[in-house]
Amino acid sequence: MPMLFQIGPTRLSPYRLVLVVTFLPCLIAWLSGSVGRIRLPDILIFLTAVWGAVVLIGQHGIDTGVQSAGIFVIETFGTFLFARKYIRDVVAFRRMVSSLVLMVIFLLPFAIYENFVGSPILIELLGKVFSVYNVIGSEMRLGLRRAQGTFEYSILFGVVCSSAFALSFYVNGVMARRGEWLSTGLVAMAVLSSLSSGPLLSLVVQALLIGWDRITASVARRWGILAAIVAIAYIVVSFTSNRTPFDVFISYLTFNADTSYMRVHIWHYGTESVVRHPIFGLGLTEWDHPPWMGGSIDNFWLVTAVRYGIPGFLLVAGGFLSVCLGLGRLKNVSFHVAQCRKGLIVTLCGLAFAICTVHVWDAPYVLIMFLLGSGMWMFDPRNGSASASFAAQGARSRWANRSNQ
Repeated sequence: MPMLFQIGPTRLSPYRLVLVVTFLPCLIAWLSGSVGRIRLPDILIFLTAVWGAVVLIGQHGIDTGVQSAGIFVIETFGTFLFARKYIRDVVAFRRMVSSLVLMVIFLLPFAIYENFVGSPILIELLGKVFSVYNVIGSEMRLGLRRAQGTFEYSILFGVVCSSAFALSFYVNGVMARRGEWLSTGLVAMAVLSSLSSGPLLSLVVQALLIGWDRITASVARRWGILAAIVAIAYIVVSFTSNRTPFDVFISYLTFNADTSYMRVHIWHYGTESVVRHPIFGLGLTEWDHPPWMGGSIDNFWLVTAVRYGIPGFLLVAGGFLSVCLGLGRLKNVSFHVAQCRKGLIVTLCGLAFAICTVHVWDAPYVLIMFLLGSGMWMFDPRNGSASASFAAQGARSRWANRSNQ
């Protein structure tokens, strides 16, 4: 929802209002243990929010830093807790996925219209009543305009749409019904309509992981084998190329040479900034870069390190890893819970690669934090067992009824 409005000096949006209203109830539920015991991902995301707030207040002072720090805490830890509180079993998780998929499919016709006509009509229509994001004119790619959807930039629209791909495949497509397979294809079309390399990378990574999962279903330690293959490929590139693996990675993930060239320079100057300010970063202060470069850093992980120092980067990266690795180690989960787990881990892996090519903020950032918290119920077997059994029985019953019609 691209609407924006001001309350005093603070810029708010519909999702921020929801987070502000629900923050205290979600925090109380978390501290009381009513949403399960506190685990490592909780601690890491909590420390991410606290460290970010400390840096922002320390760098910019009480007068200007408190507002930014408050928004950062609400959007980071508040979003995580929101998912923690309201997604507590497999039924709620599947409903969340269905809602996300339907949202993406709803935006698809408008995105296709924008590809051919060049007009983000939802932003333009809502802009007649509300303050909205600016319409960004983008270059033609493959003879089409890049779809902005209802977001600030095309690449953010594509990243958000890509978050529904693996979830749709595993969670909604579990019974292999035609409508649910179709929804996965429609999500892929929405991603492609952005004509952006980052979302396309997320889609490719998710598709490759899904393919690996299907092909190696009977292979022991298959994910460890895949990790070893990736590590070996990284080492081979390091020794056989006159460029760093990151430079090679970026050169193959952009639509044109100019974008590749600029992102390589952003990486080099950005990492130099991190070396100069390794602990507390720069906050929201402009980072050091040549005047011929733009001020944006097209890499979420690098932006985090530049703004909040190496501790800030390690905390948020640790949050990603603790969720993915922790869920991956769970044993004796039901089939439906396992499908939810696969969909979430594959989605987070795809997004982790995609945000190497773009910084995310506002709604896309909130969605990622939400997804991190949306799988925490799986760590507590009591939350998923009864509802998983109920969902499985319901799914089998619906499938039997359809088969008998």
